[in-house]
Amino acid sequence: MRRALVVLLLMTSACAGPEQRVEGVVVAVDGGLAGVASFDIVTEAGSRLRFVPDEGVDSFAGGAPLSHLHEHLQTGSPVRITYIDRDGVLVALVVDDAG
Repeated sequence: MRRALVVLLLMTSACAGPEQRVEGVVVAVDGGLAGVASFDIVTEAGSRLRFVPDEGVDSFAGGAPLSHLHEHLQTGSPVRITYIDRDGVLVALVVDDAG
């Protein structure tokens, strides 16, 4: 049993890349006050990236609820995302105001 757990942990960590950080402007939010399922940003270089919040990520680093992304969508103020690439899915670990 212990060996299986070690193998499972190694497989899980092998599927996720190292943490990365990016800043951009929010251009889409899928979700409302109850929760955010995904959101898109456009980086300064023009790349559009879609993120899904990691389990347990329901607020900005400063404490604002993740639904605060809707305000960023309206104002165009940038956000900073710390994330990992989990088998092609960009998983947001930390969401914060970039300014």
